[in-house]
Amino acid sequence: MPILPRTLMVRFWSEYFTSNKALFRAMMANAHNSPESSRVLKFVNWSAFLPETYHKEYNYSAPTVAQGLGGEAIGMDGSSQSFTDPRASPLLVPDADLHSLPKAYILTCEYDVLRDDGIMYATRLEAAGVEVTHQHYDTGFHGALMFTVWPTDFLIARRMTDNYIKWLKENL
Repeated sequence: MPILPRTLMVRFWSEYFTSNKALFRAMMANAHNSPESSRVLKFVNWSAFLPETYHKEYNYSAPTVAQGLGGEAIGMDGSSQSFTDPRASPLLVPDADLHSLPKAYILTCEYDVLRDDGIMYATRLEAAGVEVTHQHYDTGFHGALMFTVWPTDFLIARRMTDNYIKWLKENL
């Protein structure tokens, strides 16, 4: 049982932008991209930024652009105009702005709805010349890092914590 299933993550994303439930429904159907947002879709191109070793048996498809849908049709009210703002998702930062970022530590887990975003972000940062330490945990799941005390003292959480603290000591 994932701690952060897809439906809950989509709910968090949609509610970050608007209380209009139409955006949640559009995001669940992958019909939330308007022609205005299509300019940033190149930054979430899994075929370019997700290494082959992570593809496995997943069914990937390119994000679609809903032609003829205005912002209101998909729940994009005035409070959600920042839907494609890179501050909402670092993965949407233009390539030209990535090279000046500091070194980064990126932790991804196999069983995490955000897995591909983290891996693609690490790939894009590396391509821009940013020093990246990317640690992927094949048995990890979203939120595993917080399970370090009894009764949920998981070895994976301790390993993640130890690796991150080691990186911090070596890089700060």
